[in-house]
Amino acid sequence: MSEQVAILDLAEPVRGNGTAGSRAVSVETAGGADLVTIGTTKDIVAGSVLIKSSLRLPESVHFASRQYGSWKILAGIDRFGVERKLSEAGWNFFFMVPGISRSALSSNRSKAIRAALKNIASTTEAQSFNALEILGVTTRRFLGLHYAKVVAHARHIKRSPFLRDLDPYHVSRNIWGFKRVLNRRAQIGRSTSGI
Repeated sequence: MSEQVAILDLAEPVRGNGTAGSRAVSVETAGGADLVTIGTTKDIVAGSVLIKSSLRLPESVHFASRQYGSWKILAGIDRFGVERKLSEAGWNFFFMVPGISRSALSSNRSKAIRAALKNIASTTEAQSFNALEILGVTTRRFLGLHYAKVVAHARHIKRSPFLRDLDPYHVSRNIWGFKRVLNRRAQIGRSTSGI
């Protein structure tokens, strides 16, 4: 066995034991009984699906996964398989149309991919989505620096068929108030009334 380093929270390394040529590291949890398989940047390929670790799925839906920070990389299944399993359980797997593309520059290929993926994950979390699908990972090397570009689509797993439910505590963001709409309408009306 050789000692490998994997990234548990996308920021600090965790040491554990793995076999030579292995893609993941097994680390004992605080209880000492369970082993957590931690994914590495080699697991991030086109077609990978990541879900938030805090996401609660029905008991009938189980995915083999590897921990990658606060996300889980689903192993051995693509987006179609995920959608099929969720629809059989009565859940929905929403697809968000505008893709997210982030790039990073580093002296190490893995660090560049990790930085780009961290930016995508933070963007997905800021939009309140709980899954993402990797469309492509491109790496190049120029003048000793590694450039990585990761393209992904935000996804959302939810039982309800509606993406945004009516929540009495939800505060709308980036939406004009009613007074601003009336003021804008008055401005447009004045500028076109002279024609």
